[in-house]
Amino acid sequence: MRHEPIGSCSPVQRARSKRCPVCGQAKPLAAFPTTPAGISSYCPDCQRAASRLASRRRRAAVRLLIAAHPEEWAGLLGLVRGRHQPGIGRPRGGGRGA
Repeated sequence: MRHEPIGSCSPVQRARSKRCPVCGQAKPLAAFPTTPAGISSYCPDCQRAASRLASRRRRAAVRLLIAAHPEEWAGLLGLVRGRHQPGIGRPRGGGRGA
């Protein structure tokens, strides 16, 4: 096998653009946000749309849970706001006098 002399191959150039797997558009690398793991796979527009969809799903799930357990929700809301709700006891123990 014949060997090429060192430096005879052209250096590997980094891609200057990247294709978003969702929208399929090729955009400049600078347009993609960076993450701790490197460059994001999705363009900012598709990432924003995915985040909005996830937020809507979470809000819908919370609404369903509240509708399924209204008494528990009222009790928890009262505890968070610092008011006692009738018929629902406060957690005991763990305070200064315990």
